Amino acid sequence: MDKLLIWGEKLYLKIKDIWETERTDRLISNFLVLVFLGSLALYFLIHYQILPQKGILRLFANPFFSIEVSFTMLLLTEIISMIFVLPKSVAKSVTKQFELLSLIFLRHGFQEFSNVHSLDWHEMVKPVEHMFVYGLVSLFIYFIIGIVYHKQRHIIICRTDYAQRNFVRFKRGISLLLLVAFLFIVASDFKDLLVNGIYVPSFHTFFTILIFSDIFVLLITIRYALDYKTMYRYSAFILATIFIRIALTSQPYYDVVIGSMAALYLLFLVMTYNYFETHRGPKNYKIVPRTKVPDKYSSKIKK
Repeated sequence: MDKLLIWGEKLYLKIKDIWETERTDRLISNFLVLVFLGSLALYFLIHYQILPQKGILRLFANPFFSIEVSFTMLLLTEIISMIFVLPKSVAKSVTKQFELLSLIFLRHGFQEFSNVHSLDWHEMVKPVEHMFVYGLVSLFIYFIIGIVYHKQRHIIICRTDYAQRNFVRFKRGISLLLLVAFLFIVASDFKDLLVNGIYVPSFHTFFTILIFSDIFVLLITIRYALDYKTMYRYSAFILATIFIRIALTSQPYYDVVIGSMAALYLLFLVMTYNYFETHRGPKNYKIVPRTKVPDKYSSKIKK
């Protein structure tokens, strides 16, 4: 098991080092620019009847679709960044998921904008109404996230450095599996695009996988900490992820209500945990100090 964790950690660190570089950021930026300009070019070619408006090309008949497709690609890159956050902190990972929810609501707003085919107010009123709702709720979640980041505390649940390293290795292995699952989902979505001419990102499918991965992390946590407050905190984070999953598959207006309530739930969870950690009474248990335990495998991992 240790050798498998080490192999997974090596692969994870290599991919992470490649992803979190300025060169990769430039490549992503250039790719998004090309996608945006390419989408606009397809629109003009279709508009002047140089290309036929059929199959996949009919999606580009609307000039505003270029905004939606570019923002969707940006959102996919943010999901990859979120996957690499998981090993750092479960709390940060959950907060990052709410960041993605706020971006998904913004994408819904752009998607409504792409439904505007004329400047006639009677045709615009419904899409504009949805745009305002999604935009305001996205801003509200952004505000809540800012407070959560300010209030959030990160605890180390392991009592030895050896246990902490193993716990991180487990989470890095899970992140690696999440990355594989995400790439498979993206490939499947693009396959549907080529076959059916319709592209619907499976965000809800990925968040479903996130729920199971969070539960897996919770079960692994039991190996290192079995106290009530840790179990409750991690379990409540999972419930917040489930709320996000429900919001992504709900009907308009129900989705924004559930998303907003989920963000408030996260905020109250963090503030409640901080309050009782700050005002708890005298401890009736003995704290075992963290000790350094030599890791015979640590020298094999490139830091």
